[in-house]
Amino acid sequence: MQTLEQTEQFQEVKVSTNLKCQSCLSKLQPSLDQAPEILEWKADLTSAAKTVTAKVSGAQPAEKLVEVVTNAGYEAAIVENPRPGLEILQSQPAPVTEEKPKFSLATYKPLLLVVFYVAGAAAILTSMHNTGATLENFMRYFMGCFFLGFAFFKLLDVSKFADAFATYDIVARRSRLYAVLYPFLEFTLGVAFILGVFPTIVNLVTATVMGVGLIGVLQAVRKRQAIQCACLGTVFNLPMSAVTIIENTAMILMALFMLWP
Repeated sequence: MQTLEQTEQFQEVKVSTNLKCQSCLSKLQPSLDQAPEILEWKADLTSAAKTVTAKVSGAQPAEKLVEVVTNAGYEAAIVENPRPGLEILQSQPAPVTEEKPKFSLATYKPLLLVVFYVAGAAAILTSMHNTGATLENFMRYFMGCFFLGFAFFKLLDVSKFADAFATYDIVARRSRLYAVLYPFLEFTLGVAFILGVFPTIVNLVTATVMGVGLIGVLQAVRKRQAIQCACLGTVFNLPMSAVTIIENTAMILMALFMLWP
């Protein structure tokens, strides 16, 4: 008879796949998330093998991962265990200890440039405001330019954005309509901030939408999933990281600040 400890062992296994893009990954994700034998997983679409790595329980964990991927309609082949000798993990799962890619500002150059231009545009608009250059005016114009700029990149290919967004956002993965309409929501919020209309409603919606988005980002970063951040659509291949968390958190804080009486 197996003991409780034996039945709760997890082994880290890796398979190569024929996944091609974020759209493929978004279709595979529900199968990986819903499989009871899979504790956590991550995919690396930047590698030539398009690998999927997961912690899987059972007597044949690698075969189980292959089964889940193939049942979702994709090919999978077992890759040699990435950490021989350390594959057995006990009932209380420890964080994945694989070496993370080193942080590089060059990776986030497109995002930093967009934020720089947004801040510059907000500063110019604030200086031209008839009530004077105040912090609140700057934040309002910053958020307006931010949403308009980020919506522009998403609107370049709404379908591909929706596919990428669904890989981590908790609402978009359940509602394709929400994922498709999200860029238009950002555009609407941007126009409302620039015009200064319905400030209470606009800030409440912003705090709510960005807060919900932050949950999905935190989950993806915690699981160390090698997935694309869709904040600038799919034009740039930006990895999901703490930078995305800072971006969402800053927008939430600014919206809450402007709601403060």
